[in-house]
Amino acid sequence: MKVALYHPWIYLTSGIERSFVELLSRSRHDWLLLTHHHEPDATYPELRAAHVVQLAPPVSVRRSLAPLAQAAWRIGRCRLPLDGAGALLVSSEGLGDLVAPRSPVPVAAYCHTPLKILHDPATRAALVGSSPVRRAGLGALGAAFEAVDRRAWRAYRHVLANSEETRRRIAAAGLVPSGPVEVLHPGVDLSRFPAGTGPREPFLLVAGRIMWQKDVTLALETLESLQGKGKQVRLVVAGAVDDKSRPYLAELRSLAVGLDVTFEVDPTDARLSELYRTCALLLFTARNEDFGIVPLEAMASGVPVLAVDSGGPRETVVPGVTGWLEPRDPDRFADRVLEVLENRAPSGMSAAAVARAAEFSWDAFVARVDDVMEEVARG
Repeated sequence: MKVALYHPWIYLTSGIERSFVELLSRSRHDWLLLTHHHEPDATYPELRAAHVVQLAPPVSVRRSLAPLAQAAWRIGRCRLPLDGAGALLVSSEGLGDLVAPRSPVPVAAYCHTPLKILHDPATRAALVGSSPVRRAGLGALGAAFEAVDRRAWRAYRHVLANSEETRRRIAAAGLVPSGPVEVLHPGVDLSRFPAGTGPREPFLLVAGRIMWQKDVTLALETLESLQGKGKQVRLVVAGAVDDKSRPYLAELRSLAVGLDVTFEVDPTDARLSELYRTCALLLFTARNEDFGIVPLEAMASGVPVLAVDSGGPRETVVPGVTGWLEPRDPDRFADRVLEVLENRAPSGMSAAAVARAAEFSWDAFVARVDDVMEEVARG
């Protein structure tokens, strides 16, 4: 069956684009990808061979209020060239919902999160900060967007949410589709991230996109706390950086002066796998992650995970078995790091981490998406 997938932006090496790679390579359907912003050289190489249609006019990838408002207007007025597709899957993280009401074919959604600046309190608080201008702007635009978004959600005949955390946000936002809401976790490919067999090196790793929502400053604050405890520890921060996040990277470099920190921008899959295999511990610092593929990749590599105790990591990391969940407190993080580096982590944690990662299968993920698209197409 021919089906279409819409996502506003395809230009990164993030968990969303990784799910597209796995879907296209494993699905029994013929997929057409539709987007308003496509940078084939900046995303995964596997997507370059996909049938991708870039829609006009393009939309900005910036997440500040004015570009978001313009993007919402353009997306909401778009009629998708579905080219014979029997059903449409919207990759939903907020603005993508706006194409659903105009679709001439039945629509389902894979929801990564409702628009975070409205429906995730942690992200909203970090964005607004102490700025009354931002608060007022978000309040004015937010109410209008929420009303439109609720109407758009009625077009969805089936919604797959990437986590229980995301399903809770959907419910709290009052987003009600015409069909069911079902949790379908993304997977991890154990062959891409084999567990290390040699001794691990005493360094910490932060992996994934380098952007303000990932709160990499917590990792730097953890190193400062370790220094205060008389321990010098090396940190590697490895991930993709797009143009809008370069000021944040510059800020991190400034904050890292005097600390043993290496930044590796846009590492290859091979390099990232090597870092997973050799590090002592993965720090996952995002404030309130929707799901988080990075902890799965780390656990597949046999690495224990130290994550902030909120959001998606609560659904993947097993405390005391495959890692730890702690409040956003650099001193608490530092104490856990010392435990690991002083060989006081529970024995068998590496094997338990691999076993836990194996529970999240891309094959099962794609098979369920395929089934849902057939059900939606049949009406």
